[in-house]
Amino acid sequence: MATFESKQEDGRSILRSETYLGTGFQPEKPVGRRREINRIVEAVKPVTRRRSPENLLVYGPAGIGKTTCVRHVFDRMEDETTSKAVYINCWQYNTRPSLLTELLIQLGYPAPRKGKPVDELLSKIQEWLSKNRGVAVALDEFDQLQERTEVIYDLQMLNEDSENQLGIVMVSNQQPSTLKLDPRSRSRLNCQTLQFKPYSTQELIEILEKRVEQAFRPGTVPDEVVEEIASQVAQKSGDCRQALNQLLRAGRKADQAGQRQVVIDDIEE
Repeated sequence: MATFESKQEDGRSILRSETYLGTGFQPEKPVGRRREINRIVEAVKPVTRRRSPENLLVYGPAGIGKTTCVRHVFDRMEDETTSKAVYINCWQYNTRPSLLTELLIQLGYPAPRKGKPVDELLSKIQEWLSKNRGVAVALDEFDQLQERTEVIYDLQMLNEDSENQLGIVMVSNQQPSTLKLDPRSRSRLNCQTLQFKPYSTQELIEILEKRVEQAFRPGTVPDEVVEEIASQVAQKSGDCRQALNQLLRAGRKADQAGQRQVVIDDIEE
């Protein structure tokens, strides 16, 4: 057998598509997070009616659906309303100028020249707000933003000078108390919080069952395999990414062994 060939005799891999087990896959509707989704909707909905939105800090450990839920709400907002919803990852845009520049680009302005003063960037955003219905901005990985206080102050000042409003949803792995916004910014932000808790065993089972349907050939992943992975991960962390990664590794191991099904022994902790 060649080095990179599967041991499956008929070439039919157990895994049909690994895409559905990757961290970049965005499910059509998140599992087990109805309350959290509704809360995010409540926070940003006033933007669509030219009213003042609630600024919201979404927080909790990694891998428990924060980003998935925020992106789900923002996708629906773009599809179902005339308001704009912008998602920015602060790992990628972690300085004040880079974040404001990315916001402008997503609002439809040509990419500003590098080195543009912050005041000019804010003036362009203000110009956009004066002509459009409003915008909700998600700042994911908010704790990675270097100038959090200044950015929050910038965005809140825009609201004071515009009839159309800008709402902010911040997403962080850290507790609110560790974000260290200065009193002036905290006062202007008037931020509400939404805590995400780790997934339970049953919630992880529901997530894994859906991904099994999408990623594997029918009948190749028994219920006991899904239940074992969900139980292990729920006890340790409740991290959905860990559960999906274990399922992927188990599927690859079964494929490499030429098996027709994933078995308990394929699960690696």
